[in-house]
Amino acid sequence: MIRSFTASCGLLGLMFAFVVANGCDGGGADGRHRVYGKVTLDGVPLAKGVIAFDPAPGGGATVTTGGVVVDGAYLIAGEDGPTAGKYRVSIRSGGGETADAKSAPGMPPSLKAAKGDPIPKKYNAESMLTADVGASGSTEANYELTSQ
Repeated sequence: MIRSFTASCGLLGLMFAFVVANGCDGGGADGRHRVYGKVTLDGVPLAKGVIAFDPAPGGGATVTTGGVVVDGAYLIAGEDGPTAGKYRVSIRSGGGETADAKSAPGMPPSLKAAKGDPIPKKYNAESMLTADVGASGSTEANYELTSQ
């Protein structure tokens, strides 16, 4: 009985080590990989937005994926991440609010929805941003955008 218990514990330990070792490289199912990074606009972390990874023509990538940018950072987990290859990256702001200049004197400014995306089209609809996702492990991809 003790021998059986010891063998079971050893087998469980080996299975745990296998799961931990294979889960630590950032990979997911179907050859997907974890991608993470930072996004700034004019040197300031992007408060909120979205980032999309679309396969670049002839780049070997096979899936479209994306994630949310919060306080200048994003993370796409391995199970939802891109496969290895080259991607066209597009980034859009999460909108936001701006102060209304027509507030009553002495009162805090009321907030209204921001008009348009402060991120230029060259980073989204007409994006030339790219990312190369490696065949193993995680990929860090940082983007420094300018509003001009």
